[in-house]
This record gives sequence, structure tokens and C-alpha cells, in this order.
Amino acid sequence: MKAANAIIRRMEKDLSSEGDMIAAVVAHTGLSADAAARGIKLAPWQSRRGFTTTNRRAELRRLEQRLAALARMKERGTQTVEVETSAGAVEIKENADIARIQLIFPGKPDDPTRRVLKANGFRWSPSQGAWQRHLNESGRYAARRVLKTISGANAA
Repeated sequence: MKAANAIIRRMEKDLSSEGDMIAAVVAHTGLSADAAARGIKLAPWQSRRGFTTTNRRAELRRLEQRLAALARMKERGTQTVEVETSAGAVEIKENADIARIQLIFPGKPDDPTRRVLKANGFRWSPSQGAWQRHLNESGRYAARRVLKTISGANAA
């Protein structure tokens, strides 16, 4: 993209046509004609030609870290723990296949328990038959907080 931007800037100074610019970018960078045209043809809201390169390295690093986290999650696999609470035996399932932490109750939880679940970011999933949220450290912490709250609230 940097090489394409240099070609575009140089050819704009020479007042070259868009077709010539596209051909030069394709010849020197290996981009397809469609990809080159996206950087060269101006949309009505654009003020200058070229490809945006801002924040590309940071985005690439973020995506690599995300892939590594997903690989660790897959490697860890699905784990299930059953916890006895005053609301009954609650199954805590870390479902790596869908990247969700799930709380499975023996029946429909009472209204205060549902309020606690919703306040901690859990949503009911009819297809899974569980209260769930995204599987990450915040989700694990929220699950512990919910279990602590419903055990303490119903026992008191």
C-alpha cells in the first residue's frame, strides 16, 4: 500500500489519468486491478487518492493476539462444574466451541436471580437452554459474582 501510494502521488503530479495510475499500481505492486481502483478512484466524499495505512500494524498485532487467545481457548476445551446453591444445583459450563460461559439452572430461576444474572451481563439463550455471556476473564468473574450473590441472597 505504501508503494501504491508513492506511485499515485508521483503520477498525480504528472497529471496522469486514472487508467494509467491503475495500470502502474498493478504492474509495480502486484495488487489486482479492482484493488488498485479502490485506492485510486475518488468517492464524492474523498479529498485525496490513496490507501490508508494508519494503524495497520496495531490492527495486525491485535488480530494476532486474538487468534492466539482463541487457540488457547480451544486448547482448554469445554469445562463443566456443578455448584450447589440455594437456587439448586447450577451447572457452570465454559463452552469453548461457542466462546460462552453458561449458567444452567435446574428450572426457571426466580425473579431476583434473573435480575442478578442480567445485571452481570448474562442473557438467556433459548437455543442453548442457558444463561450465557462471552467467555473471557470478565465472564468468569461475573459467573463467580452471580453464584456468590444468589447463594448469599437466597440463604439470608
